[in-house]
Amino acid sequence: MHIEPLTLKDCKKAAYLHQNAFFKGWRERDFQEFLQNPLVNGLKIGKNDELAGYILWREIGEEAEVLTLVVALCSQRQGIGSHLLTTLCEYLIKKNITKLFLEVAEDNNPGKNFYIRNGFIFLNIRPQYYPRKENKLISAYTFLKELDKNEL
Repeated sequence: MHIEPLTLKDCKKAAYLHQNAFFKGWRERDFQEFLQNPLVNGLKIGKNDELAGYILWREIGEEAEVLTLVVALCSQRQGIGSHLLTTLCEYLIKKNITKLFLEVAEDNNPGKNFYIRNGFIFLNIRPQYYPRKENKLISAYTFLKELDKNEL
């Protein structure tokens, strides 16, 4: 498997993975809009024509924000998410970006643990942020990773 840029031609597959991973998954059109934004970039990993996972982020000044990271269910627990995240951090450090933020739904314990294992620290809670069934909203946990050139 190798990593390369996520492009507009990947939007349909990216949306399929996202809809299987999250309660309100993004549609193909959402990915098209993100990838047409000059502040947003993405990386994908896979082999042949299969999409095993991807990460999408936004860069603003010396900061970046992970918009989403998804690994296909059949490819989880193989280090793919960590590989995507490490590749992103190395890329951002080379661009002199010093902070990487992200949010995780409060009910996503595997996600929270994954980011902590990958060097993120908990910052705060955004109440009633993510939609769930029956019009219920749950909180988002905000995390930060300080990016350091000495990590390269």
